[in-house]
Amino acid sequence: MKRLLTLTEKKHFDILAAAREEFKEKGLLGASMNSLAKRAEVSKRTLYNHFPSKDILFQYIINQLRDSFSQSVNFEYQSKKPLDEQLHIAAMSEIQLLGSECFRDLNRIILAEFIRSPELASRTLEHLGQQKDGLHVWINDAINDSRLEAIDPDYAAQQFFGLIKANAFWPQLLMNRVFPSSEQQKIISDDAVFMFLSRYEIKKRGS
Repeated sequence: MKRLLTLTEKKHFDILAAAREEFKEKGLLGASMNSLAKRAEVSKRTLYNHFPSKDILFQYIINQLRDSFSQSVNFEYQSKKPLDEQLHIAAMSEIQLLGSECFRDLNRIILAEFIRSPELASRTLEHLGQQKDGLHVWINDAINDSRLEAIDPDYAAQQFFGLIKANAFWPQLLMNRVFPSSEQQKIISDDAVFMFLSRYEIKKRGS
C-alpha cells in the first residue's frame, strides 16, 4: 500500500513541481520567490522555510538531476557474466531515464542557465564531475578483472553514454524529435554495446 504524503512532504513536492515550471518558463533570472509561492499555492513563509533562496532551490533541482543520472546505472560488476549482457542493462536503464519528460525538462532548464551563466556551468560541472556513477565503477572493476583495457573510466563512461545520447537525448532535447520506439531503443543499445566492447574488451585467446 502506498504511503500517503504528510502535509509538509506534499508542500515540498508542490514547490519543486512549481519551480521546474517557473524555471522552465522564465529561467533562473526571471523567476521570483513571489511567483513561485503563488504557483505552488503556498505562503512565502512556507516557501522560505523549505528553500531560503531561489538559487538554493535551483541547485536542489540540479542535484535531483545528478542523483537520477547516478541511480540510472547503479549496478554491480559480475565477473562470471558476459560483458555485453551487463552493458545492455546499463544502456537500457540509461535510455529509460533519457525518455523521461521530467528528466528532459530539467536538462532544458539547466542548459538555458548554463548559456546565461558560464560561471554557474563551471561550478555545476565541477561538482558533477566529482560524482562517480555506477558505470564508472563497473568499468574500473572490469579493468581490474583484466576484461577491459586499462583506460580512464570517466572517459570510457562518457563515450558509452555519448553513443546513446546521440540518438536518444540530444535530438529530443534540442530539436524536439520523437523519442525512439522500443525497437529503436534496442538497436541503439545493441550498437552502443557492440562499439564499446569492440574498442575496449580484451579478447581471450581462441575467441
